[in-house]
Amino acid sequence: MTERKPALSTVNRWRAVFLTLQAHFKDKSADEITEDEAREWARSLVTAKRSADTASEIWLSAIRRIFNWAAEQKLIRSNPFKQVKITVPRKVQTREKAFTEQEAKTILGAALTIKASKNTFKCAQRWVPWICAYSGARAGEIAQLRGVDIGQQGNFYTMKLTPEAGTIKTRKARTVPMHEHVIAQGFLDFVKARGKGPLFYTPEDKTPTESSPTNPRRARAVMTRQRLAAWVRKLGITDPEVSPNHSWRHTFKQIADRHGISERVSDAITGHAPATVGRTYGAPNDEDMARELKKFPRYNT
Repeated sequence: MTERKPALSTVNRWRAVFLTLQAHFKDKSADEITEDEAREWARSLVTAKRSADTASEIWLSAIRRIFNWAAEQKLIRSNPFKQVKITVPRKVQTREKAFTEQEAKTILGAALTIKASKNTFKCAQRWVPWICAYSGARAGEIAQLRGVDIGQQGNFYTMKLTPEAGTIKTRKARTVPMHEHVIAQGFLDFVKARGKGPLFYTPEDKTPTESSPTNPRRARAVMTRQRLAAWVRKLGITDPEVSPNHSWRHTFKQIADRHGISERVSDAITGHAPATVGRTYGAPNDEDMARELKKFPRYNT
């Protein structure tokens, strides 16, 4: 499946899936697995530690996708998982996915207490939550920012989120205006001190040895993102229905809507795909987004 070039994060996520499948059917080739056996194995995926939703949306989805590809390439006669499904109970949601005002204050307040340091993770703790809060960007997109990605257009500053820096879910670069409150906190001085390279992790000081295509090393920005999530949990944001990083996207969209920023513009800022083909025409430009972002209120911590 190398021609499709799945993201390294996808390969890492799927690795456990296929190792488990391989161990279960160790005495069978892919062509020898029957649909009944596939269905029985799929049912066994739901455990006390693995929900039906995870088993269906991640595990079974990965298996079905790869076996479909193998069948298309004539590597196997048919896909035994094609018609296999896992019944997922309707999820009960007891709260919004966005942070509460107090949760946001807790995280941003803690970030403000982080002192300037050469320690790149402390830099990430200090700045990544604030940038996510004012942009709705994915934490991974911000964790991989480089000094060269920060620029100025007229009277506002921008950050370029680009696949050149690391993984971008849409695989498309986008330029996002920076909120004036981030600039007011001294972010540009921090960027100047860090230089043109990575802002929130230390780059490899030598050419890394090549990793296995089926077991790639995690990118340093990914490890930074994961450490940030663990840090937020330690701050007391422990509700399993709220994501320690991703909830900033929900929070940004919620606040933007409340303050008159159109969905069209907030989608452009966060990198969400337009709801219709028609909305791709005349998309908001950088100036449009910067003007609208001025409506987004400052957080009080």
